[in-house]
Amino acid sequence: MVNRSFEYLRPETIGEAVEMKAAHGTRARFWAGGTDMMLLWNRREVAFDYCIDLTYVPALRYIECSGDALRIGAMASLDDLDLKSDLNPLAAALGHTARLMCTKQTRTIATVGGNMCHASPSADLTPPLVAMGARCRLLGPDGERDLPLEDFHLGVNETALAESEMLTEIHVPGVDGKVAAHYDRVARTVVDIALVSSAVFIKVNAGNRIERAGVALGAVAPSVIRVTGAEETLVGRDLSNVNNGVTTTAGEEAASAARAISDIRASKEYRTDMVATLTARAIRQCISSLEGTA
Repeated sequence: MVNRSFEYLRPETIGEAVEMKAAHGTRARFWAGGTDMMLLWNRREVAFDYCIDLTYVPALRYIECSGDALRIGAMASLDDLDLKSDLNPLAAALGHTARLMCTKQTRTIATVGGNMCHASPSADLTPPLVAMGARCRLLGPDGERDLPLEDFHLGVNETALAESEMLTEIHVPGVDGKVAAHYDRVARTVVDIALVSSAVFIKVNAGNRIERAGVALGAVAPSVIRVTGAEETLVGRDLSNVNNGVTTTAGEEAASAARAISDIRASKEYRTDMVATLTARAIRQCISSLEGTA
């Protein structure tokens, strides 16, 4: 039975939230959806004296297209991702990913920002966002800064957040034009965390030639891996030339980049082999989607 206590704080603005964290420092934790934090609290793996609940900060909850970018507020729920799947192809891929992650009930509580800040190597949202080239917007007492999502996660449950900083937005640039993304994974049950996963993003120009590609792997290293070798295999190719040989090569590049380990959930060898299969499959899914785009 949990018999510890903390003081509950409820800011109404982003500025208030940052001020509260700066005032209480390491004794305070931000509370987003709480689906991960509550488990850690019950296991006595975290302790804090002040809980800063971000639920009532409306400026943090949105999903919208602005110019050529998809903007996702840190307090947008996984269910919001699902409901906004019709915004564009990348939002559709994120909605698909959200539906894999947990039950409908949990999706209404769990948040994008909370998922990012928990920084699990097996997190489902991180690989597609890294493949898409997403960036993080962070805010602290000294102002705002911006960095690639792949640099935000430093290791297992470790982020680049400075003391008193908070994640305010995930910013996905370049969503205009012909784009496609797909996330694939292997899990033990429908809503289990991934044993291994791969995400692919592809953007083509007016001549149907790939001008940008992203490939990212989950659950095969302390943080998500971006596979530049697989990306280089795709960039510059005409869609019609992305055949099984190309997808196989890209998959092999991904497998070579994996730093998988064996644990109670899966072996190193299984994870490495599945990286190649999942990456090739995700590429083929993206190509199929793009070929069907008018």
